[in-house]
Amino acid sequence: MADIDGRADPMIVRGWHFSFDAGGDPALATLYYPGDRLRLEEARLSGQVPAAAGGLWPLVIVMPGINVAPDGYRWLARRLVPCGVCVVTYAAIGSLGPAGRGITPGLDLAALAPESIGSRPVATALGPLLERLARVSDADDSPVSGRLDFGRVVMGGHSAGGTAALHASDPKWVPGLRAVFAYGAHTMAATALGHGEAAVVPVPAEVPVMLLCGASDGVIAASRDRYRHGGGVHDPVRRTFEEAIGRSRGDSWLVELAGAGHFAVCHPVDTTSGRAFLEPDPTEADPSARELIGDLIAAFVAAGLEQLAGAGLEQLVEHDLVAHWERR
Repeated sequence: MADIDGRADPMIVRGWHFSFDAGGDPALATLYYPGDRLRLEEARLSGQVPAAAGGLWPLVIVMPGINVAPDGYRWLARRLVPCGVCVVTYAAIGSLGPAGRGITPGLDLAALAPESIGSRPVATALGPLLERLARVSDADDSPVSGRLDFGRVVMGGHSAGGTAALHASDPKWVPGLRAVFAYGAHTMAATALGHGEAAVVPVPAEVPVMLLCGASDGVIAASRDRYRHGGGVHDPVRRTFEEAIGRSRGDSWLVELAGAGHFAVCHPVDTTSGRAFLEPDPTEADPSARELIGDLIAAFVAAGLEQLAGAGLEQLVEHDLVAHWERR
């Protein structure tokens, strides 16, 4: 990148790694921040590049899908950090229910039962992550010391991580929350948790919500037995947008991408883990779909934070790859 004088942009994206206790589960996280290219000599031996000059940075949290390593979301962090934010990705190793243990966004499934919803956070890693980031921000040896703005937070995620983000959007759990986004995620609740067939749980957010999905999502299609039996259209993402979001101020969006699958938001896609086998080879996915996802999320984050951005969502949803969109 270059600045207005044609010189190399002094800002580069850097990652700072740390661990935290995600409600009893070990977790590894990476905080991506704007680094100062002009101070690389100071990092020659440590590799820790000082932060770029400026004020406070809003925080974007990206929650992972089940058994999806956070490396798959690094591209998104690199897309968002130049917009003037910090991005944190993480992976907790915890219970996956009958599937044993693996990568998880941290889910308290009992909190999704009809008698428990809304009484406690579903996302067990969220509180510990925010507490750990507060300590990181206060530490003198952190590259982002004193630079994180917890009064401006955007939360998002993919698949189960997106569902966790939607359920965790109650303002009493994240007071600085400004917006929530999810790809390949919904709040239709499993019948095994005590819900009726195809029951959609309300999203508690009082901020803008953006739901992104692919028209060829094989994982959501293969999971329908968790939510309903027999016939009927299974479109939990669209139903979540139309039935579960109480906000109607023209700032929440549903965008469906033509031909995109469940892992279009990941790059690279790890075909050795998770349920990527439920779709045609996701490594062959059209990269322009991922680029559009990045542009949509960047524009939505900028709008939620009331920051300047490039193309607005109104223009982006007219893209040829957008099969369907709604706004409310």
